[in-house]
Amino acid sequence: MKQKKIWLILFLSFLILLPSACARRAKAPRAGQAKAMDLIQLLPRECLGVFAWHVRSTLETSLARHSLEDKEMAAKIEDIKNQTGIDLTRDIYLVAGGIVNLENKETQPVAMINLRYDQNKLLNFIQQKSPQPLEEITYEKKTIYKLSAGKEPEAAFTFFDASNIFVGGLEALKKAVDVARGRAENIHQNSEFKSLLKTTRTEALSWSTFVLPAEMMAEIAKSNPMLSSLEKLRSLTTSFDYKNKNLIAEIMAKGSDESHHKQLADLLTGMRAMGVMAATNYPEVVEVLNRLEITSTPQQVSLSLTLPEDVLIKLSDRMKKEIEANLPRLMEKDF
Repeated sequence: MKQKKIWLILFLSFLILLPSACARRAKAPRAGQAKAMDLIQLLPRECLGVFAWHVRSTLETSLARHSLEDKEMAAKIEDIKNQTGIDLTRDIYLVAGGIVNLENKETQPVAMINLRYDQNKLLNFIQQKSPQPLEEITYEKKTIYKLSAGKEPEAAFTFFDASNIFVGGLEALKKAVDVARGRAENIHQNSEFKSLLKTTRTEALSWSTFVLPAEMMAEIAKSNPMLSSLEKLRSLTTSFDYKNKNLIAEIMAKGSDESHHKQLADLLTGMRAMGVMAATNYPEVVEVLNRLEITSTPQQVSLSLTLPEDVLIKLSDRMKKEIEANLPRLMEKDF
């Protein structure tokens, strides 16, 4: 009787603990139902940087529609749809990813794409375009396809489920699979990122945040005397949004203290002035630079920019004309 009670207690304990254990396992979202943080939670704890881009929402803005109305662009999108089965303007909902710091101090990118797709048609397209046969390996019951077998770092992808494709460096991709399988800690267990994400505009169409290791910033500063002010930078956050026909961009950098933030702001202000002088023949560029606001506080240095749609269209048209005018000359050069 005593033994039966012990087994009963163990069984009830298992039932109580099971839901909480399952809750810790990050789940990949269905196509079209994903929020940025649904995919971000699939990233491993060892990330140095993360990003997210709401692709379909971006392409539904009036500015994007202006570009998509171009006949040449529309033809390319239709061609891709015929070959892959994916309508770039409708079927890709969200892309999120990060830079993973591996055990050997190497870094690799990994991205998760939330989309609607036909696996067989897409795989057939990739196989046809690949310069060499795709090498297949099995990891955690998932088939991983190597895009660059034998080359370091090895690029790879996997059809994680019917709504999500993982792509990136092979080892970083494996870590993301481990997180999704509940076998590894995700980025929310990283205290630095947990704090950074609280101050990041994760509701924006596109955003990113990076932890900047001291060793890496020291090397960058040593590479060029003009970059010495960057040595004390410790984090960088960006966001890009589109509201009321305005592009709203923000970049925030955090360094060591208030004096460092002021030093950075002065450097950026000087660079903006130099840019205005260099772009005198390009009034669209000058207007953009004049709209750029640079401020410093004890907490951070910030760059903010609000561009109306008409300014963006003028800038885009000018860039297109410059490319069309200079491309033939560039193509004639013997590289």
